Amino acid sequence: MNRSAAIIGGGISGLATAVRVAGLGHRVTLYEGETFLGGLGTTFPYEDGDLERFYHCLLLQDTALLAHVRELGLSREVLWRETQMGFMYQRKMYPLNTPMDLLRFEPLTVAERMRLGVMGLRARFGGRDPRLDGITAERWLRRMTGNRAFDILWKPLLSAKIGDQYPALPALWLSSRMNREKSAGPERKGCLTGGYRSLIEAFERRLREHGVDIRFRTRIASIERDGEAMVVVHEGGHRERFDYVVATSPLIQFQRMTRSLDLPRSLRDLKLDYQGVVSGVFVTDKPLTHYYWMPFVDSGATAQGAIEMMNLVPLSRARGRYVNYLVNYTHRDSDLFRKTDDELLALYRQDLNALFPEAAATIRDQFLFRAPFVEPIWTVNYSRVVPPTSVIPGRLYLACTAQVYPRVNSWNSCCEVVDGMMPALAEETASMSLVRQAASA
Repeated sequence: MNRSAAIIGGGISGLATAVRVAGLGHRVTLYEGETFLGGLGTTFPYEDGDLERFYHCLLLQDTALLAHVRELGLSREVLWRETQMGFMYQRKMYPLNTPMDLLRFEPLTVAERMRLGVMGLRARFGGRDPRLDGITAERWLRRMTGNRAFDILWKPLLSAKIGDQYPALPALWLSSRMNREKSAGPERKGCLTGGYRSLIEAFERRLREHGVDIRFRTRIASIERDGEAMVVVHEGGHRERFDYVVATSPLIQFQRMTRSLDLPRSLRDLKLDYQGVVSGVFVTDKPLTHYYWMPFVDSGATAQGAIEMMNLVPLSRARGRYVNYLVNYTHRDSDLFRKTDDELLALYRQDLNALFPEAAATIRDQFLFRAPFVEPIWTVNYSRVVPPTSVIPGRLYLACTAQVYPRVNSWNSCCEVVDGMMPALAEETASMSLVRQAASA
């Protein structure tokens, strides 16, 4: 029997789910509250092309995402390049890519540099040690590298990702991240020559080929149960019935949508907050540096760091100009997040003028984007409470960022969650179909 499925959310989790579910032969309706697909990977028009609102890259280890790239016929658009990381401390820039760079990192003593090197080796070979889930990253780092190294190097790096919430982070998340991103040899990152827009459009084409009904500007207020069917209720009150529902919304929103359902308390009451992001995009005629990513530490800047995308992405994406992201990961309720676009852009321009005056003098365009639910704020022992993907077997499923732990939140880890969900979803929905057929016989 042809099953009907509602998929809530048109970000990467929703797109990957819709492709996989449609591949089972089920009738799929995809709901997206915005006028576009892609979520955090979406773009904005620039000149005769487009640019990403938020920075993204591919890693060689991103096998789940790269599988979609291959299946959608975009393998030839993948470009791999060696990239470098810089570290600005008190307005002085240091490379931080090789063991030799670490040995020459002047802000730390020789002994502190050696301890950092040992910690890096332990993370590379033991980054998934489950015992690290029970202690905070701060405690682990202070023990491994010393208090001074933590305050100079690691505290700014953690704050640049999680902001003031960094003390809650488990060591397992950090070691897993280091294990993923730092392999032997030069660092290599990838991009799509056509940008993430080309991937989003390829997903949309494939979904329409499978007959998926894509509903834009449609926000779902609640998910309800009606006998053997599931019901999605639109914000305007319209109701639609489906055999099953897959939600890909942030956990906070999923919990709000499912308040009327009798879900396990462990899922219903799970507390998981999210860090938001503010992204200032500056297009310049001159580059800032040759680094892909550089945090700003004790340098008087509002931004936590800069990502220079044209050190990865071909210059042709912006007609030979340089695209730079000045970012702050910050909570949606923070004073910084609530500032107006003009206020934030003015602060970021001050950063550029102070730190990179030559490039700042060549600013062509500037844009400001923000998103409230980006990075889950993990807490110790989170591996014990990770939500299941099969919430009501055969009826309700969840595939969202709350389930990527201890992996770093990325398009690849979201695809991994979807891939992990699919075997049970396929089996359970098929079983429900057989039960219905037997009952009607």
